[in-house]
Amino acid sequence: MIAGSPEQAVELLDRAFQEKDVETVLSFYEEAAVVVIEPGKTLRGSVNLRTFFEQVMRSGASATQLKTWTIEADGIALFISRWVLSSAAPGGKSSHRTFVATTVFRKQPDGGWKILIDNPTGPLVLGASS
Repeated sequence: MIAGSPEQAVELLDRAFQEKDVETVLSFYEEAAVVVIEPGKTLRGSVNLRTFFEQVMRSGASATQLKTWTIEADGIALFISRWVLSSAAPGGKSSHRTFVATTVFRKQPDGGWKILIDNPTGPLVLGASS
């Protein structure tokens, strides 16, 4: 699946995540992509990302974009979004946490856009110890 813009890539990726389609989710990440899975901890490469995304999908978590903004220059785009992570909490209740994400996309030779760097927790990484 080819996304004609970073915004379309996020829309398609979010849909695939909701449908628990790990293959499609991974198709929007470059092979060398790095993802911040929590402040101070990153994962690289499709094998590690597959394991992580499968685990998150099994947990029943879902993501909803609230507001997005993109700036692009020379085939690189910075995508910033405010989003909500919803997940099941003990006792059958659900929890909702809002984050500000920063994501770097790169335009591919086929014209599509893929993620190179994904930081779903945005500025929370500033509080992590190095």
